Amino acid sequence: MKRINKKGFTLIELLAIIVILAIIAVITVPLILGIIDNAKEKAVTDSAYGYKDAVNKLYASKLLDNRDYKMEDRVYTISELNTEGLSVSGTEPDSNSWIQIENNNVKSGCLQFDEYKVDITNGNIGSAQKSECIMPFNPTSLIVTSGDGLYESTTDPGRLIYRGANPNNYINIKEDGTNNTLYRIVSYEPDGTIKVVRDESIGNIAWDAQNVRKSNGTNNTFCTNQYGCNVWGNQTNTLYNGSTLGDNFHYVYYESADSTALTNGESGKVGSDSTLNQYLNSKTTNTTNSWQPAIVLDNYIDNHSWNVGGVYESSTDKGILKEKEEERQLKWTGKIALLNITEFVEASTNSSCTNVNAVGSGTACKESNWTYRGISEWSLSPNSYDRSSVWYVFGTGNFYRLNANNTTGVRPAFYLKSEISLTGEGTSTNPYSISNM
Repeated sequence: MKRINKKGFTLIELLAIIVILAIIAVITVPLILGIIDNAKEKAVTDSAYGYKDAVNKLYASKLLDNRDYKMEDRVYTISELNTEGLSVSGTEPDSNSWIQIENNNVKSGCLQFDEYKVDITNGNIGSAQKSECIMPFNPTSLIVTSGDGLYESTTDPGRLIYRGANPNNYINIKEDGTNNTLYRIVSYEPDGTIKVVRDESIGNIAWDAQNVRKSNGTNNTFCTNQYGCNVWGNQTNTLYNGSTLGDNFHYVYYESADSTALTNGESGKVGSDSTLNQYLNSKTTNTTNSWQPAIVLDNYIDNHSWNVGGVYESSTDKGILKEKEEERQLKWTGKIALLNITEFVEASTNSSCTNVNAVGSGTACKESNWTYRGISEWSLSPNSYDRSSVWYVFGTGNFYRLNANNTTGVRPAFYLKSEISLTGEGTSTNPYSISNM
């Protein structure tokens, strides 16, 4: 009988085959996984588009039943949109998703689908990425009616302001892009921006030290002395009663404490921003004539409208509403400035500290007000006494006027963009931080 010789693989041949298979796996598995991930990302992005369209169609469907229907401008959770009657044919986002509505359309948001999220910015759908949505901070849950904390403003509807000796309004801002600098939240604005002010002064600086702003040429016919000019912005970026100034810069104030209407005071034009304005907003690098954090923070700061009208000095109690009205007469659009003098007033919980001209000795107001830092510092508000003086806060808590060419403390203030998300508790030991900064 003939014997059949069956020869198998040697150990070396088996090892060679295993190595070859391993090499094939190393090459093909990532490709396959990449194809799967790309397919998942595309599916998630498509789902985000579908959900955004469904939200916009929700408004259109509501209009069929009620021609006056309007979606409230705010952040909506998924459950809230479902309660409104949202119908989605595709995949519904996870519960930590959110949508911000503005003018009946989706402005921003974050949609979570399992391990992927899709951001919406200015109505545009972003790319899917492996991460988690963070629900935007909701300040309305913090509103109080007594003690230190967050209050509804009585002078600006829809605005929330911090008041009291030490409310939980601390926030860390990375001025240099890396290290935290402590700021304080002043207010949550109706447009979704967050106004903040630096907790410590950056040093003593003149509000305006430019003698060139005197009436020595065609660029300036408003400032007439060497004590500095108390106009924050030049004529091209400042508004008077909602209209462009053109060649006439109107300085407005109450003619008397009992006056019920504002009157035009001195007129003229200003051809340049104040030196402090230029210092805080300059984007020039490596110079002592600019505040360097302005460059790093530029992407997070909103180009906002500021009240820069002069507050008239009077021994009579005019009330905070009139003083606010005076400040609102002039508008400057820009990024970095200071607190208005009325914002120092409103931060107090003392019932006797209700307006600029009734601060008195200042001690009681200082003790009930987080804005006082025990230093002298500029405000953004000109004093209507003349064309050179500006309201400033003395270290004891009193309000005085000071010529603009003097130097005193400066605490920069700005508005964080509405897309900013906050995490933390706002305490001095656990300040808020910007999660997407």
